Amino acid sequence: MKANTYLVNYQPYPARAEHCTVGALVFAQDGKARVHLAHNLKKVKALDPQANLESLRDALNALTKEINEKPGAWDAFKAGAAGLRFSSSAGFFAYANPEEYDRQVQWLLQTAAEPRSAQPRKMHQPKSRLFVELKSTFKNYGWLGEKAEDIEDHKVVTRYPVVADEDLSAEFAMKNGRLHLVETVDFRSGVASAKRMEARGKALVFDAAKGLDTETQCTVVVAAQDYADIKTSMNLLNRYADRVAVYESATDMQSLLNDWARAMNRPMLAMPTN
Repeated sequence: MKANTYLVNYQPYPARAEHCTVGALVFAQDGKARVHLAHNLKKVKALDPQANLESLRDALNALTKEINEKPGAWDAFKAGAAGLRFSSSAGFFAYANPEEYDRQVQWLLQTAAEPRSAQPRKMHQPKSRLFVELKSTFKNYGWLGEKAEDIEDHKVVTRYPVVADEDLSAEFAMKNGRLHLVETVDFRSGVASAKRMEARGKALVFDAAKGLDTETQCTVVVAAQDYADIKTSMNLLNRYADRVAVYESATDMQSLLNDWARAMNRPMLAMPTN
């Protein structure tokens, strides 16, 4: 089953560009609209101290009810109502049962609406096959550290905290005077909308790391079946990463590994063969 999603934004002052995402409007397989709000709406109060959160919830519930009961109501409300705005294009996710629907909604809210420093609970995505394969490569070369402190010995560590109090971490990190980060995005499997959000999350990690130290070197390794289908995500990653390495390209991967070997003062090794 497929659900179409629209982010719900709050923009209290139309003359200003200031806005924040407060939730999502989801059209499930049955065609009915459902509104899901972030658990923590402190961004609304930061943007508009006079905002009444209960009134905001009531307004969204009333709007959703009208969309479901009156034909053509969604077309009328698409452009927004009062201080509420909806994303211009729809995303989507797939689900097989109510439990999976809830998990997808919570992941959407966490990545798009919840304040990162005040999430009610951590929602960890399972590690992709690409992450596992790259970690195995580092381990086979003898580069992988066993604990976080090994980064000081020029070893590769996983889950490196970029901004600890915002639970923002990089999948792989290495130091040689400057910090080197590697993130992965495996487009070979998974829901397209979730993968686009994952790519945005990787860009956020790089942006935060560069904000702390502009010398940080950021690399993203991607794998995909058809790169024409992920052009938008690739454009985003190219803007935030110093290097985008295609996993299927032996040239890209050999260049990345050679650079890290030099940075760690280790022999430049050939890619291992299966």
